[in-house]
Amino acid sequence: MQWKMIIITVCCVWMVAGCARQETISLQTETVTQEEITQNADDSPADKEQIYVYVCGHVNQPGVYALDNGARICDALEKAGGTLEDARAEALDQAVCVTDGQTIYVPGMEDTQEDTQSGKESDGLVNINQAGEEELMTLPGIGQSKAAVIIQYREEHGGFQSTEELMNIPGIKQGVFDKIKNSIKV
Repeated sequence: MQWKMIIITVCCVWMVAGCARQETISLQTETVTQEEITQNADDSPADKEQIYVYVCGHVNQPGVYALDNGARICDALEKAGGTLEDARAEALDQAVCVTDGQTIYVPGMEDTQEDTQSGKESDGLVNINQAGEEELMTLPGIGQSKAAVIIQYREEHGGFQSTEELMNIPGIKQGVFDKIKNSIKV
């Protein structure tokens, strides 16, 4: 029995001594400067994505222009060489972000006040990114409260990317959308 106690004691001492052994662990760290973080953030693919817009009307150089994602109407007008002398650039909200495939028409002095302030285009479609409350209310199933919610959504989200995005608005589901889809555009 004494031998068993001695063997158990030796094993316990050996285990404790083995576990108490100190090992040196080295960690390699990498220092990243704020400049590198900013540079990497600037290189993100979403920021570098190009979009294309058509700028026409009373501008110096009408045409299709490539802009960085997140560009605004004022950037598109600058790419088009600015506006002509008789342009009514104040009719456009130049702070609005442009979307891929968007047409930006700069009206001239001869364009009527009603045409430039309306969201209804010459093709008879209501542009849901530009139409006012009264214009939206001409659409079937859209009353004053839904028109106000559409405008609020458009301002909060930087405009609609597609007409189907209207269904993200409470109260506008597939049935209402089917009634108006042939009367609207972005």
